[in-house]
Amino acid sequence: MPLGSVDELLEAHHSMLLDGLTNVFGAFNPEMLQHVLPRVEWLELGGGDILFRQGDQDESLFFVVSGRLRVSHVDASGAHVVLGEIARGETVGEMAFFTGEPRTGTVVAIRDSVLARFSNAVFRELLLAYPLVSLNMTRQVIERFKRVNDGRQPVTKPVIIGLTAVTPGVDAVGFAQTLAQHLRRYGRATVVTSDMMDAMLGAPGAAQAPRSDSVMSRRVTLRLDRIEADNDFVLFVADALCSQWTQRCVRHCDELLLVADADERADHHCNEADLYKANDLDEARTLLVLLHPDDRRSPVDTRRWLAHRRLAGHYHLRNGLPSDWQRLARIISRNAVGLVLSGGGARGFAHLGVLRAMEQSGIGVDLVCGTSIGAVMAAYVAMDMPVDDVIRAARSAFRVNPTGDYNLLPLLSLIRGQRLRRVIDSAVVDSRGQHIDIEDLWKPYCCVTSNYSTAREAVHTHGHLARSIRASVSIPGALPPVLLAGELHIDGGTFNNFPTDVMGRMGASRIIGVDLLRDRGLRYEMDEVPGVLELLRDRLRGKHRRYRLPTLTQLLLNTSMMHSYARQQAAQSLVDLHFTPTVSGFGLLDWGQFDRIVEAGYRYGMEQLEKAGEDAIAPYRYG
Repeated sequence: MPLGSVDELLEAHHSMLLDGLTNVFGAFNPEMLQHVLPRVEWLELGGGDILFRQGDQDESLFFVVSGRLRVSHVDASGAHVVLGEIARGETVGEMAFFTGEPRTGTVVAIRDSVLARFSNAVFRELLLAYPLVSLNMTRQVIERFKRVNDGRQPVTKPVIIGLTAVTPGVDAVGFAQTLAQHLRRYGRATVVTSDMMDAMLGAPGAAQAPRSDSVMSRRVTLRLDRIEADNDFVLFVADALCSQWTQRCVRHCDELLLVADADERADHHCNEADLYKANDLDEARTLLVLLHPDDRRSPVDTRRWLAHRRLAGHYHLRNGLPSDWQRLARIISRNAVGLVLSGGGARGFAHLGVLRAMEQSGIGVDLVCGTSIGAVMAAYVAMDMPVDDVIRAARSAFRVNPTGDYNLLPLLSLIRGQRLRRVIDSAVVDSRGQHIDIEDLWKPYCCVTSNYSTAREAVHTHGHLARSIRASVSIPGALPPVLLAGELHIDGGTFNNFPTDVMGRMGASRIIGVDLLRDRGLRYEMDEVPGVLELLRDRLRGKHRRYRLPTLTQLLLNTSMMHSYARQQAAQSLVDLHFTPTVSGFGLLDWGQFDRIVEAGYRYGMEQLEKAGEDAIAPYRYG
């Protein structure tokens, strides 16, 4: 709603507006600002209020003084697509201002926000006096489009982070203070509680002022705006029970953390009332943090916490492990490091060697994604085991050739797949003590399959871990497809063997990729492919073979990944730290070469990290 010339608001926000405009557009002449600012209209939006809708005819330009807005678009199919978020210090509505065309998207406030509205006429005065403003605005628009179109989730760092305990016995204030300590690596961070707010304002009970008490409520809002302006992260701790302050915490945050003891009941807490009724386009991101004992082997039955809650994500945290806190801080601050592991058959053991080199160099990862054999190795990473333990576990799991049980009557596949099923089941059970779901992994994880029933790529973030992995490695024609929710799934490499775009959508700020697709452009010195008898005689020559043609299984595997080869360059363009281990000397089905392939990956990984140098590696380290 318009606020006109409310003196207190103007006094509080003029300086914030001037600082923001200067940061975005450069220095202004004070006389010009004195002429323009009295003509600026101030708007105050509550969480869920719409600034403008797609199709509206309005050429005004808005500047976000405080708060956060979300931009969405209805595409040709009628689907709502979230394009990104607009934070404090950014502008809104540039396209319509420059083109005069209707609004291309809908902008809604995620939380309570204050904006300055410049009419078309007022802002054109600024442009005429300061042409560089137009250049800076154009640069900002281009950067925004690049964030949307580069395959990664548009990243807007949250500033106000609401936090509420949803089970008994959780020390919400202590949790916030520890998280703030780790967030300070990425900027200024502070904690605010209702008692602290009362003390700041010198008025007991001020934090509990209802919205109907406009005078006191505005004093609280203005104080929070000042705190926000002075910090990069504000941890806004709700009261233990529902209160006016708790409602403000939920209403005023960019992101809301629900903190729970994982061993308690998963019932909804009173502070969660009304959280899941808002429209997806205007609600703050809600995340669940489950607290576990330090010695817990693996979370279990996480699905009970996720049922009936609309969450943007969930995280497992062991209170006494600094690495868990560091991981949460990197994710919250939008500095998460993602790891992507490609498919490649037995050559995927090289992933383990690269992981050993990364661990020895102090590199940590927060999010993990993989396809085919990469899905297996990525699951080990998400279990948060030391690499040497992972290598021992993988060596034990793959001690039997997983593709050696051929079908005598290949009606559905050349290989029965029973050995592979036992290998993957044992990989999970031996490491975790039982079967678990994807959502039970310590680190956020996904694997990619190809949905044969719908002819599209599928990304799995929930569900039975071993079955999802088995689907991701099921080479079409070579291995039987896997049924998931009544649909047939096959090897993820058919569509996306190196899913860096998926990791981008998971929110990784930096992506580490290990890509095994290298052997393309092969040529064969023969005019025609030999017949069956000639090939059979050639195979009997052993090392002295004349024809180096692929086997039927290798041909099926490579053919299934041809689409992935076609999109390989685009996938690689999203990687910040790229590994392509030299494993061409090993076959896709050389399961008996485990240690040699791991060693080849390790040597390559160490060489690449030494070449990269300390400065290049530093951003990927915990601590």
